[in-house]
Amino acid sequence: METSQFTNSQSDYESFEQLVSSGATCDAFRVKLYGKLHFLKRLKPEFSGDIRYREALRKEFETGYRLEHPNLVRYISFESDCSTILMEYIDGETLTQRLSTHPDYFKSRSHTDSFIRQLLDVVGYLHAHQVLHLDLKPDNIMLTRIGDQVKLIDLGFCYTDTFPDTTGHTAAFAAPEQTTPLLWGGGSPSLTPLLRGGGAGGGGAFDVRTDIYAIGKIFELLPNHHIYNKVTARCTAANPEDRFSSVEEIKKSIFARRHSYAFFLMTASLVIAAFVAFFFFQQSRVTSTPSAPEQLTNFNTQSSTLDSQPSALNTHLSARPNGMLSSETPLDSQSPKSPSPQPKDSRATMKKELEKQMDSAYKATIFTFCDSIFPSPTTGEHWARLSAEFHNRSVTIGDRLVKDFPDIPETVIRNETEAIFQQLTSYVFNKMRENGERL
Repeated sequence: METSQFTNSQSDYESFEQLVSSGATCDAFRVKLYGKLHFLKRLKPEFSGDIRYREALRKEFETGYRLEHPNLVRYISFESDCSTILMEYIDGETLTQRLSTHPDYFKSRSHTDSFIRQLLDVVGYLHAHQVLHLDLKPDNIMLTRIGDQVKLIDLGFCYTDTFPDTTGHTAAFAAPEQTTPLLWGGGSPSLTPLLRGGGAGGGGAFDVRTDIYAIGKIFELLPNHHIYNKVTARCTAANPEDRFSSVEEIKKSIFARRHSYAFFLMTASLVIAAFVAFFFFQQSRVTSTPSAPEQLTNFNTQSSTLDSQPSALNTHLSARPNGMLSSETPLDSQSPKSPSPQPKDSRATMKKELEKQMDSAYKATIFTFCDSIFPSPTTGEHWARLSAEFHNRSVTIGDRLVKDFPDIPETVIRNETEAIFQQLTSYVFNKMRENGERL
């Protein structure tokens, strides 16, 4: 075991300052040794002669000294008086202090995600090394002044395969098995047997799910905890069998859905981009060959007149529970009765027919996605299939209208059809995104 050559005399240090963070059994000091700041933890005089507390302090040092993780405080030496530990000094504040002094910090989703990732990483590291913390709470979690890095401290109540006895817990964050007689059975046989045991602090069986309970209680303190309601509820289930079985499961529950959502966005964007590219490719194949210079002049004049008409798309499209399209532009009742309708009347008729057919295609394909909620394992594939079908139907509708309205340039009909397709697709996609954000 590593020990220090220094005694517990204050004269051994260049500076010696007692901190207000002293606990129930130990005093805390900030000391400087060889020009470097350290944290010193020493048993209070009334406990320094009790072998139980001295051995608990030894256990904490021996457990912490063999561990190395960027989010875990480093243990440096165990003083020869057997009542003092020298540790890495952390320039920062506890989670309790951060929530009090900077209440808006965790309102940022990125700050909360970063905190949760780091906390789960370090707790998972402890579990992988056969260590249960058993006293996870805001006072034992620090955030550094530079970079807001998480630092987990105080292994005083930890449980390991070589130190099965634990001296206590913090009631507000303790799992039921820490505070009550053994209520649950042996637990899941898939968990490592070495992470099972009971100590003086309670009569239950401890395993990784005991720490997971405390993690859930910590989540409840975060300002935007409602985002993680489902995760928190499972973490804090009274019966360990109903909790997550590992911190990796918590990570997947929180962050895997985020990756699924991002994948869905990418897939949908690629599908839409492919449809647009296909449309413009089809457009490039459309050619018009007038039979005479006079026809070319008339065609250009007619196209210019039609294109100069104000677009009625925004007034024709409206979101409704039972459909997306409506038309409020009446046909001109005074239009002359002739075999070839005037361009204005012909275009109005075409638009009305286009909206009617697009509405039917929309309801038959992607309309039901308005109530979809991200993420879903099958949403991306299902969306790609039905949005592709919707686009194919819109192309077919365009082909049909080009034949039915030969007096209107094909490019005008194609553009109107694609515009409605894009607007409806974007509307549904945004609805799904909003549904996912409300979770």
